[in-house]
Amino acid sequence: MDFVEKLAVTHEENLKKMRLLTTASMAQDCTEIEFSHLVEKLNLAPEDVEPFVIEAIGSGLIKGKINEPEAKISISSTINRTFREPQWLFIKEKLEMWQKNLVLIQDSMRKGHFAMPLGGG
Repeated sequence: MDFVEKLAVTHEENLKKMRLLTTASMAQDCTEIEFSHLVEKLNLAPEDVEPFVIEAIGSGLIKGKINEPEAKISISSTINRTFREPQWLFIKEKLEMWQKNLVLIQDSMRKGHFAMPLGGG
């Protein structure tokens, strides 16, 4: 019995997961994906594309909306399948910005800019 068989995961389940992860990778660098592109790259039947996209969005791997008349997905965001230096730099910049903002808030509070008058009025 091989490793995959020990996990008791079917070929269909593995294929579905790989398609979901591939879709997340495809969505990382674009704002739209045409259904025809999914049919071609994921070897899906055209009638299976929309339910698959609903599942991909429902899984949280991508965020977006289905544009049924134009047969495409409008991507608003996606998970990162890989986490490399650009992602770490992005997080570093955000944390540094938050830290500066917290310092500004603390300074303002010390100076009394956010003090509430007694009696609530």
